[in-house]
Amino acid sequence: MAKQESFIKLQGKVGDLSFFKTKSGYQARVKGGVSADRIKNDPAYQRTRENNAEFAAVSVAAKNIRDLLRSMILQTHDPKMATRLSSRLFRMMKADTSSLRGERKVTAASFGILKDFNFNEAAPLNNTLFVDAISSINRATGVVEMSLPEIKPEIHLAKPKAATHFRLTAGTALITLDQVVERSDLQLALSDYAPVTGTIPPMVLTGTLPPNAVGPIVLALGVNFYQEVNGVYYSLINGAFNTLCIVAVDTA
Repeated sequence: MAKQESFIKLQGKVGDLSFFKTKSGYQARVKGGVSADRIKNDPAYQRTRENNAEFAAVSVAAKNIRDLLRSMILQTHDPKMATRLSSRLFRMMKADTSSLRGERKVTAASFGILKDFNFNEAAPLNNTLFVDAISSINRATGVVEMSLPEIKPEIHLAKPKAATHFRLTAGTALITLDQVVERSDLQLALSDYAPVTGTIPPMVLTGTLPPNAVGPIVLALGVNFYQEVNGVYYSLINGAFNTLCIVAVDTA
C-alpha cells in the first residue's frame, strides 16, 4: 500500500488505483483481490464456498419473511431489523443437523426459533402491552385466533405521551419455503381504534388460512399508536413507538 506525499489529496479511483483517507493520512492501492473463478474452483476456498452458499440460503429465507410481513413491518421503525432477523435465521439454519456444511437450510422445523422476535427492538411487545395474548392455531380448518383479555390502557399499555388512540393487528402468516408446492399467505385482523383511556373489552382477532396448509404458520401481534386530530388518526413519529412481535408458531 502506497502513501501519498503530494500536496494534492486524492480520494476515489483512477484506473486501477484507489485513493482514500485513513487515520495515517492519504493512501493509495492497486485494485486486487481473489478472482471469482478462483473462489469458485480452488480447493483452498472450499470453506468460503460453503459459507457463501449458507449465507445465500439465509438471505433468501429472510427476504421471504420480510416480503410476506411487509405491510406490518412498515408500521414500525428499526434500521437494524433486517440484520437482527438474518442473525435469527442463521440460528435456524444451524438447527439443520442432517445436512452437510454448505448445504444446511432454514427448515420448517426450525421456525420455533422465531418466536418472541421483535421487529422493533426499541419497542418490544413485553415492554409495551402488559396482557397475555392467547393463540389458537387449527391447521385442519385453517382458522387462527388470538384472544386478548380486557385492556385498561392506563395499566396495561406503555404508550407515548402524544398518543390518543392505539390499534392492535394480528397477522396470520403461512410461510412456504417451496413456492412451487404452495404459496405463502398473510391474513390481517385489525381492532378498532381504541382510546388510551377507559377500558377495552376482551376481543378475538381471527385469521383464516387454507385448510391443511403445508408449512410453518406464524402469528404476529402489532400494537400501533396514533394521535387523533379532527377524526383523522396519525401515526406517531413514523412508527418509532409501534411494536410487532411473533407470538406463536406452529410447525406441525
